[in-house]
Amino acid sequence: MSCTTSPFRLLATLLLAASVSATAKADTVIKTENIQREAVASDLVELAWSDKQQAIFVTSPDWKDEKRSTVLRLDPQTLAVKATIPLEVKGFGVALDDAGNRLYLTEGFNGAVGVVDTASNQHLATIKLQKEENIESAWRKAGMQGEHLDFMLAELKRFKITDGYLYKVREARFDAQTGRLFLPGLGYGVDSVLFVVNTRTQKLEKIIPGFGFYAVGIAIDEKGRRVFVSNMQGQLMTVNADTLALTAKHEIQADQLLNLVYDPQGNRVLGVDQGIDRDKYRNYHLKETYNRRSSGHRLFALNADDGKLLASVETDEIPIGLLLDEQNQRVFVTNRNGVRVDKGDGTLSVFDAKTLQHLQTLPLPPHPNSLTLDAKSNTLFVTVKNDGESKKAGKAESIVRIQQ
Repeated sequence: MSCTTSPFRLLATLLLAASVSATAKADTVIKTENIQREAVASDLVELAWSDKQQAIFVTSPDWKDEKRSTVLRLDPQTLAVKATIPLEVKGFGVALDDAGNRLYLTEGFNGAVGVVDTASNQHLATIKLQKEENIESAWRKAGMQGEHLDFMLAELKRFKITDGYLYKVREARFDAQTGRLFLPGLGYGVDSVLFVVNTRTQKLEKIIPGFGFYAVGIAIDEKGRRVFVSNMQGQLMTVNADTLALTAKHEIQADQLLNLVYDPQGNRVLGVDQGIDRDKYRNYHLKETYNRRSSGHRLFALNADDGKLLASVETDEIPIGLLLDEQNQRVFVTNRNGVRVDKGDGTLSVFDAKTLQHLQTLPLPPHPNSLTLDAKSNTLFVTVKNDGESKKAGKAESIVRIQQ
C-alpha cells in the first residue's frame, strides 16, 4: 500500500476494513475467555517455548542491580515460576537449542552471549563477542569527523558514556544444522556487523562486516541455508549460513524492519516497521538525507530472493514483535502504541499469513513485547511490559497465555 492515498482509495480502504472487521467479529480467532494473564517479575523481555522441557523460559533483567538479573522457568499452564536461574549481567534476547538443552541470551550492554542449561536450570558460561573500548577513540580511528563526530560526542556527554561496546546486540538466532548462533551487532556510530558464534566450541567464529545503519532484524531459512538481516536504512541482507558469505543486499520499501520471521511456504520474509523517527541519527551516519519509503507502523511481506514488496498492511502504532504460526497460518504482531507514556494502550494484532488480511486486534495493555508458541497445544505466550504509571507503582510485568 502506498504511503500517499487518494480520497477515493482511502474510502475504499475504510469500507474494506469495516468488512474485514465484521468478518473477524463473526469468526473470532481468539476468544477473551481463552486469555490468561499473570504478573511475574519487575522486568521481562523475551521468552522461548521449550517443547523438550515443557516449559517457558523468559529473561528478567534487573536495571537497578544487574547481578540480580535472572532467567525464569515458568509452568505453561499456570505461568507460575518453577525455577529462577541467576545471571551475572542483564540478558535480553533469546535463542533456543532445544535438542541441546541450551538457551542463549544476548547480553546487549556487556558485549557477550550468556549460556543457560535448560535441563539443570543453571547459567553455564559467557561467550565474549567484543572488547570494551574508549568510544571516542574508536570513532576517530574509524574515520568519523566533522559534524557527525560533534553530534555523536554530544550524545556521549548527554548519556555520560566514555568507555563501552561499539555494537549493541539484541536478537539471536540458532542454526541447528551447524550449531551456529547468528547475532546482528547494531553499530553505535559505525556500520553494523553480524556476529557468528560456534556453540560447539563456545567461541566467536567470525565477525561479518557490511550491514549498514542499525542492523536489528534477523531470521533463518534453515533448509535454504540463508540468514536474513534487516537494518534501519531500508536494506535486507542475505548471508549464506554455511560459507558465511554476504551474498545479497537489497533495497526494500520498508525503512526500519525491527524484527523478522521467514515464511518457508511462501518463501517470504515478514517484518514489522516501527515508524519511529530516527532521521537525525541516520542522516548523520549516511552523510546524506535519507528519503523515507514507508509510513511505518506496518507489517511487510518481502520476496526472500530479491527483497521485492509482496504486501504491506497497517498494524497499530509501533509494532515490536511478530510470530508466524505456520500450522494455523496466522501472523501475530505486538504493538506498543506509545513509547515512554504514562498509560500504555498496547495491542496484539492477528493477520492471515497468506494474505496478510487483518483478522483481529486484542487489547493487551500496557505494552505487549515478545512472543513464543507451543505449536502442539496451539498456545501463544506474550510478555507484557509496564508503562510509566505501572513502573512508578512498582507493579510486576506480565506473561499472557492465549489458547487458540
